[in-house]
Amino acid sequence: MIFQLKLQQTMNSRVSKKGEQRIMKRDQYEKTRDYKKAIKILKDFIEEELGGNIDAMRTFCFDDLTKFIGNIGDPDMYLIVQVIYIILWGDIYDLTFDKMGAWDLKGTYAFRGDTMNSFGSLFGKESETNEFGYRAKFFGADKDIILWNKIKEFSRLYHQIGNFIVIPNRSSAQNGINGARGCYYNTDYCEGMRDYFDWFLVAVEKYQNKVKNGDIKMNMFEMQLQQNPEYNPFFLEISQWKEIFFLKHYFENDKPKWLFNTPLERRLLITAELENRKDEKYYQDQEYLELMNDYLDKSKEVIEYRTNRMVDVMKEKCKKQIVA
Repeated sequence: MIFQLKLQQTMNSRVSKKGEQRIMKRDQYEKTRDYKKAIKILKDFIEEELGGNIDAMRTFCFDDLTKFIGNIGDPDMYLIVQVIYIILWGDIYDLTFDKMGAWDLKGTYAFRGDTMNSFGSLFGKESETNEFGYRAKFFGADKDIILWNKIKEFSRLYHQIGNFIVIPNRSSAQNGINGARGCYYNTDYCEGMRDYFDWFLVAVEKYQNKVKNGDIKMNMFEMQLQQNPEYNPFFLEISQWKEIFFLKHYFENDKPKWLFNTPLERRLLITAELENRKDEKYYQDQEYLELMNDYLDKSKEVIEYRTNRMVDVMKEKCKKQIVA
């Protein structure tokens, strides 16, 4: 036990030094090749897709893109979205285009984009086998005009820039940290989190507290986080995420909080049509209708706030390049 504690302390010291080295000064980072390339692509995107007006990005749904997509089909990893990660947060992680990509067991790509507030997990994505909003329809959401319109609005809102973030993604779990936090239910390789972003932030805080206290007893998700030095508090304290990533809605007194009303023990219940609900492990209509309304209202507020903050910063960065 003493040996393990000393080993953890040695790791923390190394991560601390690594963090000091990797979090580059902003002006240094803006001289890198990848940052300059990102600025050029962003300017091309503004001209070609936004009619020369960056403010149009405040309401832009990335589902509409036919260009600036790149070779990954997820909107949170489109080429232009990777560009935005580099411009906004490249100095934090020393991001390059070569460091972002799809997960594999070899850890080829340390980082990837993530969609913070999911549509499919709670409402149900349209596919060859499922109709639009099929989960919501289990509970009669389509019979409530106001709620159904909110769901349709969110189906486009959730692919606006304010719902995207870049995360360290090394992991032995399928699809990395991104996939682990998206698990609907507890599995043999990770605890379920059903894509709730507030849950993810609270989990990172708990992990960081364990690291600081020398606690080596990690749950399965924390073992995945441990494969990424960037989640270590000696690299970047979770309290700093609030300002850096524009996450004020998820914090209270500089600590992650539960944003959504649904209690933790009710978040992993099963969604099913009425005739297939067998016991208390299944959601019932009233609870799920309330859950959806709460999730939609708070997610919309988060996305609109973050979109405006992100666009404001990009405007300044574009102006700075022109002056330079």
